Amino acid sequence: MLYVYGVVDSPSFDGTSVKGHDGASVFAVPCGDCAAAASSLSRRMIAPSPRSVWLHQQVLDVLMQRHAVLPLRFATIVPDEGVLRDRLRSIHRALADDLRRLRGKVEFALRVTNIHAECPHARDAERKDDATQALPPGTRYLRERIASEDTARRIERALRRHLDPAAEHAVWALATTRAPTLTASYLVERNEVSSFVATVVDVRARHPALDVSCTGPWAPYSFVTVRAPEAW
Repeated sequence: MLYVYGVVDSPSFDGTSVKGHDGASVFAVPCGDCAAAASSLSRRMIAPSPRSVWLHQQVLDVLMQRHAVLPLRFATIVPDEGVLRDRLRSIHRALADDLRRLRGKVEFALRVTNIHAECPHARDAERKDDATQALPPGTRYLRERIASEDTARRIERALRRHLDPAAEHAVWALATTRAPTLTASYLVERNEVSSFVATVVDVRARHPALDVSCTGPWAPYSFVTVRAPEAW
């Protein structure tokens, strides 16, 4: 079995400085002008423990130092090199397009919580309104949820006015949790990382009531158009 970490923009790479799962060497499985980064695996699955997930990311981090990388989903496993080459060949053109588009770029992940602290009066007014309190519980819940989502979207627009100009592309989402939570993925040029981080710091200062977490740089998971495991 082969565990596959990602696809790089070269038919070969130096994998001597990185070890994959079970301490196995990471090697290239070439397909045209790109290659999959893989390591041999004596089992048919990898459990998603913190250590194994972090090891997957470490392999990608090393490859990203010299190559454009399309990260594959954790626990992508194929039977052998022949099968892997066939599957790469079937989506080679799309992979090549993604590699060109994402070369020199990384991803940052943002998570925004404590949203109601930014607009406490709006929520208090909604809760104290006599007409709202007279509604059935289910209807009242739906109205409060819509109001929460509207508040979250207003905050998203306010944050994006500052963050979007510092990045090439962004994907935002509103998590359907009990408390509204905004998540975002930002595609940033590697040489603009310091500028983007400074912008996040500025956004935190402008909105001290919000809890804005930022992690990265990561391989650009959210901006790969071809999801190899699904395409296969």
